[in-house]
Amino acid sequence: MGDGPAPQLATLVARDGLPLRTAVWAATPGSARGSVVLLQGRAEFIEKYGETVDDLRARGFAVYALDWRGQGHSGRVLKDTRKGHVVSYDDYLSDLALFLERVVLPEAPRPIVVLAHSMGGHIVLRHRAEHDGRAAPYFAVGIVLSAPMVDIMMTPAERALGAVLTVAAVSVGLRNRYVPVWSPFPPPFDGNPLTRDRGRYERMEALLRETPTLAIGWPTVGWLAATRRSVAILRSRGYPERIGTPVLMVSAAADRVVSNTAQARLAARMPDCRLETISESRHEPLMERDDVRARILALFDEFVDEVLGSDA
Repeated sequence: MGDGPAPQLATLVARDGLPLRTAVWAATPGSARGSVVLLQGRAEFIEKYGETVDDLRARGFAVYALDWRGQGHSGRVLKDTRKGHVVSYDDYLSDLALFLERVVLPEAPRPIVVLAHSMGGHIVLRHRAEHDGRAAPYFAVGIVLSAPMVDIMMTPAERALGAVLTVAAVSVGLRNRYVPVWSPFPPPFDGNPLTRDRGRYERMEALLRETPTLAIGWPTVGWLAATRRSVAILRSRGYPERIGTPVLMVSAAADRVVSNTAQARLAARMPDCRLETISESRHEPLMERDDVRARILALFDEFVDEVLGSDA
């Protein structure tokens, strides 16, 4: 997990009995500045973020992370452990609330900042909006979003067809089947939509070869249906307007996974959201080439300095 010390690993038991793996890294001694809650995207796992954890600890932060249900070394929802599945995003929200209640809030050095990628960004935006509206205090003083999954990248035709097929498949009991994608997951490096950095991509592949139980495949029809419902909630009238916590939203200009247009529209509706776009970045800026990683980390530093104040 990077070059720093091993994390303190633990297991939470979700409210429905599913085990959730968590990890905590203490701040580098003598440099404590606060904490970062690191929330991963779909199909990711704690080990993938070892380099980013080292970057955050070098900045004086303790780091708190978890594997979402159905991925990494958290419990799987289906017997076929390769299937990326969730029944409802309410389950993700409940798991995040439990993680905060049992692990983060009792011990994390203050102040706390969130750094969330893709699906993790979607979940934390939902969590913030559900947290009693704009005026209520929030556990974090700021939220940084890396290529957040405001909506999945689709053409209008794909969106219409996907809606029809998803409803039809769920209605006849096929929610646990894979979405109809005929390609390996993760895809081979050449042409992949995630990163242009071969070394970091091969490191991720090596982690999965060394520990195959970390891996999942394509999502299920049920995951897609749950995502469509949650996307509709996030974009509904008056919903993003409730997110009063300062947000830095970072779009990846070459993203082929999530919609930059949807990100821009949502950012414009949020009371305190700054939108930045990184050119030449594919979907995972934190796994990209050094120049892209340097840019998103510089944006993170600037934002954190602002929300923590001049003493940060």
